[in-house]
Amino acid sequence: MKKEYTIKDLVYLMLGRIWWIIGAALICGLGAFLISDFAIPRKYQSNVSMYVRNKEDQKQDINNSDLSVSKSLVSTYIVILNNDAVMEQVGEQLLKQHTPEELSGNFTIKNGKITNESLKSAFTMAAVNNTEVLKITATTKNAALSAELCNIMADVAPEVLIRVVGAGSVEKIGDAKIYEAAVSPSVTKNTAIGFAGGALLAILVILLIDFFDNTVRGTEELREHFSKPIIAEIQSIGGKAKKKNRGTDADRKTRLLFGNENIPFSTVEAYKSFRTALSFVISTCDSRIVAMTSANPSEGKSVTVANLAVAVAQTDKKVLLIDADMRKPVQHKCFRLSNKVGLSDVITGDKPLDKALNRNVTGSLDVLTSGTIPPNPSELLASRQMKELLETLKERYDMILIDCAPINVVSDVAGLSQEIAGVVMVVHYGFTTYPELDDAVNRLALANCNVLGFAVNEVSSKHGSGYYSNYKYKYKYKYDYQYGSAKQAEEKEKAGSAC
Repeated sequence: MKKEYTIKDLVYLMLGRIWWIIGAALICGLGAFLISDFAIPRKYQSNVSMYVRNKEDQKQDINNSDLSVSKSLVSTYIVILNNDAVMEQVGEQLLKQHTPEELSGNFTIKNGKITNESLKSAFTMAAVNNTEVLKITATTKNAALSAELCNIMADVAPEVLIRVVGAGSVEKIGDAKIYEAAVSPSVTKNTAIGFAGGALLAILVILLIDFFDNTVRGTEELREHFSKPIIAEIQSIGGKAKKKNRGTDADRKTRLLFGNENIPFSTVEAYKSFRTALSFVISTCDSRIVAMTSANPSEGKSVTVANLAVAVAQTDKKVLLIDADMRKPVQHKCFRLSNKVGLSDVITGDKPLDKALNRNVTGSLDVLTSGTIPPNPSELLASRQMKELLETLKERYDMILIDCAPINVVSDVAGLSQEIAGVVMVVHYGFTTYPELDDAVNRLALANCNVLGFAVNEVSSKHGSGYYSNYKYKYKYKYDYQYGSAKQAEEKEKAGSAC
């Protein structure tokens, strides 16, 4: 899907991943601090200044022309002092005072001599504020050595410069001093750069992930993409469930309204809103049979339909839940029932309906489990016997909910298209992708199945890139809970064209 961002969207997006940004900033900042403080060698500087004259005797009567010539000489002297011949003299003087082993930590030693390149890299020469003063700076890993280098260069320079240039003179202004304070690395500066760099890197990664993320992250986008209503938005219970774990019995039980007193109030209310919205959606339909499916397995379909059935039964309506996922049935596990006799046995005529029904499982809810797993589930669901069974059941129940297999895996629900009011597509927020939903909706359209709308589960503000969408959801949910007439009227209007 094409994504467009406003400043507000970006703010909510970053707020949703604020701990990612803070964590990345802290990690990079700490890394920069440790590297700067322990890994990068300390470097020390010293300097010496030299005054440049354009005449050997320039004590008096200095005019602007003399100063201008002196300034130009500074640039010439810098070029000369960086010459290899000068560096060789400096290196020879340094080796008279130190052994090659002592200098190897600061310079490259070849054939017992210091290379000119390593010496040049230690020196920096420049005019001071565009004056006739030449400043020579030396940087090494040893404070005393830096001062020593400056003094050697200042001693070598006058003779070389006068010999080469043949004019002017230079005079050292004091000796270089030893400075014990390291000039690099700057721990504070590097730490700040690491902190800012980590934050910017995290922001960039978040933007890239969100831009290329094609999962369902916003209910408004889902509504606009398919032009179908969002019948339910169900918040995540605990916010820790992962897609790979959603099919486990332990995870399923923690999400069931049946036999679980720890379900959050907001989730219970969400299913009540689901119940009300679905009633409006099918109010103009001839059938009161609703099938529920998902694009793929492990998207919470079976738990969602089980909880919806419990919520509808709480209104004292006679409700039947049919487990038509005969390849991977789970409703008998959800309600702790036996699955020896069920839907498949009734369709084939092996068992009578009354023996297969589990009556009053909770309140006025009856459950028809899948029964014996057959080799041909699709054929059974599309059979004449199944149609006759649904005709019989319609007379007994106010609402029938059918748990069907995922549509992108098998097309079982297609065989029920003529008998049902429509299909509700269960979407796992943050996991189900738009290409998967496109495929599912197209399959249902080919089978002439009416898509009533979407039930989005596991909605959570902790899904970072969907933060801003969920912010809207929270506000709308609270508003509708207190002043539900607006939403109910909207859904009822959409339901008029759904069947």
